[in-house]
Amino acid sequence: METWIREARRDPASAACGLVRRVIFDAVLADRTGPVAVRLLGATADERADVRILLLEIVTGLSGCIHDPWPEAAAAAVARLRDPDELVRRAAAWLLAEADHRQAVELLTGAGRERDPVARLALAEALLLRPDAPQRQLLAADRDPAIRLRAARRPDTDAVLADLDAGGARLGGPGGRVNWGAGTVWGLAARGGDENSCYEHVGLLAARDTAVAQRAAVDMAEVALREWRAAPQALVPHLRPLLGAAADPGVRAAAAAVLGSPLETTRLCVGELAGLLDELPDAAAPALARIGDARALPQLCRLVAEGRTAEVVGEAAEGLAEAGADVGPLVAAAAEFLDRHEGATDRSAAAAVGVLRACGAASAVAVRQLLRLLGADDAGWLRTRAALALGEIGPGAAAAVPLLEGLAGGGRTRFEGHVEMALIRITGERRRADRLFARLPASRRNASLAADLLEWFAEHGGLEPQHVAYLWEAVDTEGAVHPKWAAALWRHEGAAAAALALGTLPRALDGELYGPYACTVLGDMGATAAPAVPALRAVAGRAVRVALYTGSFDRDTRGDERLAAAAREALHRIGEAAAGRADDTP
Repeated sequence: METWIREARRDPASAACGLVRRVIFDAVLADRTGPVAVRLLGATADERADVRILLLEIVTGLSGCIHDPWPEAAAAAVARLRDPDELVRRAAAWLLAEADHRQAVELLTGAGRERDPVARLALAEALLLRPDAPQRQLLAADRDPAIRLRAARRPDTDAVLADLDAGGARLGGPGGRVNWGAGTVWGLAARGGDENSCYEHVGLLAARDTAVAQRAAVDMAEVALREWRAAPQALVPHLRPLLGAAADPGVRAAAAAVLGSPLETTRLCVGELAGLLDELPDAAAPALARIGDARALPQLCRLVAEGRTAEVVGEAAEGLAEAGADVGPLVAAAAEFLDRHEGATDRSAAAAVGVLRACGAASAVAVRQLLRLLGADDAGWLRTRAALALGEIGPGAAAAVPLLEGLAGGGRTRFEGHVEMALIRITGERRRADRLFARLPASRRNASLAADLLEWFAEHGGLEPQHVAYLWEAVDTEGAVHPKWAAALWRHEGAAAAALALGTLPRALDGELYGPYACTVLGDMGATAAPAVPALRAVAGRAVRVALYTGSFDRDTRGDERLAAAAREALHRIGEAAAGRADDTP
């Protein structure tokens, strides 16, 4: 337990920490009164406050998996409600709400109610996490303005706005399971309702002269931007003033982060964000880079050199590379980071590799660093990313061929498949690709490898009869057809495969992985793709964003923006082709 605590304090996201955490979960779920559970609950009284918080949060997660009262955990939580550390008291309140809901309600509203304002507010936040919480009406009349505020569903009365000014800064404090402020709560409550009312509330809050109200406007807008496609045009006029020098610094930073996340709001506020590159580089530089604005390059290089995660720098590097910017300085920053942190296998190293992959052929000067990572034995996921990056570099990574050949192994595993494709992209050798094709398993377990390989054949000399036969057999025997299989067949067979493409590609439109790809192929099909127009219009004309589940709300939003843009472009190309065909008709 102590070894695991030490690792969790160092890096809670590490693989070792996650593995032991799973073991602890399994042991406690198997026996809530067993030795592991007793040790875990006892450690919630550790003399180190951060350890107490860590363990209370873990027990809270366990309680959520149990679905019935856990008296021992509830007792540990009650004992910590008097803890001298404020964050520990919050964490304990959240645990009590999970471990014994009835006792939490009694402590908050009953005769022997808890008196500590921090613990009471945390209990209220935990209980009100469910939209249908029966305590909402009672808590809306609580003596604490922060609790009344948390119980309010929308900022639609003077009383709620007064409570916001009085207690809004106390919501979402550290130690709880969520850190939602009032604006986030109201934004979540507005989903599924009238989006125009949500926009009006954001405008009302943004126009108030208190920082807490303006921050609520920013937080409410963040939820709206993730939910509705019309939100950027509707909300930017309300939020743009909050990027100015007159705004509270904390509000300005929050507004820059929120407005710099979607691509459309970034374009609408490009001048203001460019003016914040020096003051708020973490928000402004990645935002501008994602839309291809080269003014972000110096600050983005600094972020890469500092080892920021892929969430910050990866997509930004892609934006600059796609815009044709000079990414040489970015490559140098990533290579320098890998040199300074030789042996690192964490998320920062992965982010640097992601930058090199995004920069493609320009990363040829960093092949040495990628080779070092490719030889690491203790980070298979990072080796995979290094192999992918070398493949994107292409012929400029020729120095990597000997090591890659030693790792290839015939493409039997996913890693070996990535290595084989990297070798093919670097050498451009069709004979090498033919050998890999001959080794593809008949079961087509690695459909992605087969799709990538056949796509490469199509782009480098075209498909041969055996490739076409493989694809048609896959179509006949597999339950689902890979979008790239259908596209490859259509590009080679034309009209003979049009029905297959039109039956396959529209089904891929609602996903980030192949949605934009499917739109591009349908656009290439021109007037032949007319039957797919309704599906494309459905994607392009949605009011609510497509749920993409990329692991990040911000990436989901940008993925939906790219998908909608790709669908609109496909519709335009199909329409133009259909009009041209009509003009050619005698």
